[in-house]
Amino acid sequence: MFKALIPALGALLLCASFGLQAQAGTRIDCSKSADPKSCEQRQQLREQRAQKLRDMHKNAAEVCKTRPSAEQRACMHTEMCREARDPARCEDNARKNAERRDKVLQACKGKQGKVLQQCMREEYKKLPPQK
Repeated sequence: MFKALIPALGALLLCASFGLQAQAGTRIDCSKSADPKSCEQRQQLREQRAQKLRDMHKNAAEVCKTRPSAEQRACMHTEMCREARDPARCEDNARKNAERRDKVLQACKGKQGKVLQQCMREEYKKLPPQK
């Protein structure tokens, strides 16, 4: 069972990383804003936060790479949340995300490839928004 889930989870993480990379390079033209200086400061803060998240993920991956695959996700959550502003809230969000993912994977059990991807998209849309 786990052998079938590993590629699917890998694909999900890969897709998520593309989204983060796409957002990281997004620049807003501050010359057109009402307060260009303030806009530039917000832009720099946004880029710093994105870089910090990338560094946190890289550090967590380095720490957790020797763990067995079954423990790796939990290790990544723990390591990422260790450096968060509110570690308890981060852990709670990680737990909720894991529960959502488990529901979606259970609903799409036995599917592979594009069919699995489509099923997962549809199942995530059916879930209520996170709070």
